[in-house]
Amino acid sequence: MRQGSVRPDREVVLAAALTVALSVIYAAGACPTIYVGDSGELVAAVYVLGIPHPTGYPLYILLGKLWTVLLPVGSIAYRMSLFSAFWAAVACGVLYRLCRGLDLHPVAALVAALLLAFSPSFWGEANVQRVYSLNAVFVALATAAAFGWYRRRKPWLLVLAFFVCGLGAANHTFMAVYALALAVWVMLVGGFRRVAAATGAFAIGLLPYLYLPVRSRMNPPLDWGNPETLQGFLGVVLRRGFWERAWIESPSDLVTIAIDYVRSLGVELAWAGSGLAVLGIIASLASRQRRGLVLLPLLVMAANLAALAAHGSRSDIFIWHRYYIPSYAMAALLAGLGCDLLLAHLPRPLAVLPLLIPAFLLVSGWRECDRSRYRIAEDFAHAVLTSVPPGAHLIATDDNILFVLIYLQMVEHQRPDVDLILQGVGGADLPPLRFNPETEPLFFTHHPNWNLPALEIVPIGVVLQARRPGQLLPSPVLPVLRLEGEDDPDVPKDYLTKNLIGHFHYMLGFTFEERDWLRARREFATAAAALPDNDVLFYNLGLIFRRNGLADDAIDSFQASHAINPRHLASLTAPRAADRIEELLAEQQRLAKNEAVLATTPALAAATRGTPAYHRRLAELLEARGEPVAARGHRLQALELEAGFVAPRLSR
Repeated sequence: MRQGSVRPDREVVLAAALTVALSVIYAAGACPTIYVGDSGELVAAVYVLGIPHPTGYPLYILLGKLWTVLLPVGSIAYRMSLFSAFWAAVACGVLYRLCRGLDLHPVAALVAALLLAFSPSFWGEANVQRVYSLNAVFVALATAAAFGWYRRRKPWLLVLAFFVCGLGAANHTFMAVYALALAVWVMLVGGFRRVAAATGAFAIGLLPYLYLPVRSRMNPPLDWGNPETLQGFLGVVLRRGFWERAWIESPSDLVTIAIDYVRSLGVELAWAGSGLAVLGIIASLASRQRRGLVLLPLLVMAANLAALAAHGSRSDIFIWHRYYIPSYAMAALLAGLGCDLLLAHLPRPLAVLPLLIPAFLLVSGWRECDRSRYRIAEDFAHAVLTSVPPGAHLIATDDNILFVLIYLQMVEHQRPDVDLILQGVGGADLPPLRFNPETEPLFFTHHPNWNLPALEIVPIGVVLQARRPGQLLPSPVLPVLRLEGEDDPDVPKDYLTKNLIGHFHYMLGFTFEERDWLRARREFATAAAALPDNDVLFYNLGLIFRRNGLADDAIDSFQASHAINPRHLASLTAPRAADRIEELLAEQQRLAKNEAVLATTPALAAATRGTPAYHRRLAELLEARGEPVAARGHRLQALELEAGFVAPRLSR
């Protein structure tokens, strides 16, 4: 350590300059419209001072509301993108100042801050409307206060660290997990008596949660879980109803999760940065002065991994690595320690070389994180709203779609005539529906899986309509055939955006299944190409091909689903693709025997196998034997052969 080398005033100015510079970079790529996932609901809650999904995020809502009032620039969605950009930059500035407070070389401190700044998951959250950049600020602040206490042993700094944890937990509950890791660390480094006193500061930091019951009593337009009662309040804060989504099933799954976690650290810090972090750990453990310091980042990282492993879904753990941002912040800090050791052995002219690591992340990540042209989520929601007539009832499900519709109605005030039924919001059951489909049209964003003789659910484009059975199929309503930006390589497409694109084309294919099979085929292929890693999409494609008698294509689809997720799907019925494959193989064997017998008949023997005429004749014979599904499959094969259509293989 270079004691006395840090000039506080100068370092504060440099940290502020870094914050401004990063704010400009993040703002340049800020999403101008509403983003996918939780963004729509969170921004709507900010606008109406409502209560979003658990844990309610009261601090985010209150600070976001203040920000949107003080910054009257662009849409509310754009303002909240800039909100994330600002706090992401602040987190990096705090990390820089933290490293300099540890007497690290200025280049080492800058490397640490920029590794976090341009790590893909952190940067990916720095210009969209979500809570993770603000959470990173509290991670950095709590660490700075804890390290200050460790080095100076002033009790108020430890109290401050726990208060920051409590206040941060009002934005995201990870900071409660951080507080546990902090308590363990304090006891390990000899501050056992201080923990009990500091927990009171943590409780004081939680006071923003009082917003939830107070605001709920005012019945805001968005009131998830109705937390005005103690039971409702605890249900929201403790995320009841979310824990059953956990992917983990046995202790052995921890190995798989840990491997993915370590791999993500390499990607996020460009592997070379991870190497610096390992160097920092080894060097710090060998140093009496730093040994106690390095334990806190390691405990925080372990707590982050354990918390996500305990209740994260498959997507949470293996796809959306934003939940590991606290770990990436701690790993960047450790990389700063390693860089400091490296610089001590490098010639002075080469001291800037470690900056090439974050420079690589900056250059390689710009295109993927530039969301300045992103409009896909809003365009899809516009297509949904345009598809329904005035006064229609619209039951929306899937956060990816529902939350954007909530934003457009509550914030942008689009289509106020549409009765948007928020199915699943707050976990409340919908009241019994009583309606006349002729005079009170009812639409869905997803099939409700009803089995009511008095109604059938018919796809008409990107939505489905409830109609009397036996009516002629309505003409499709197709506001757009492609989503704005889906073909633009300069518009980044994360997993949720790909989900939206895939669902869009799946719905078009579903619509044309009974109207124009060849077009449906093309839309299904487009959906599969847009979303090659979605188990549910391929499972649903398997169901469609199966009911159309295309067993080979159905097996391909189910195999693709199984390859993505060998376990059951995230559904109330918990279906497994492997079960469907087994059923189809048995069905194929049975049909093969029937078709072998039919192939010896004079009518079929005269036709050349594999020609359209052969498939049509075989379809007639199968239908006569009571095999309508298999017959339809052969008719569709004849149609595809005549059109020269070659269906792409869907198996992975």
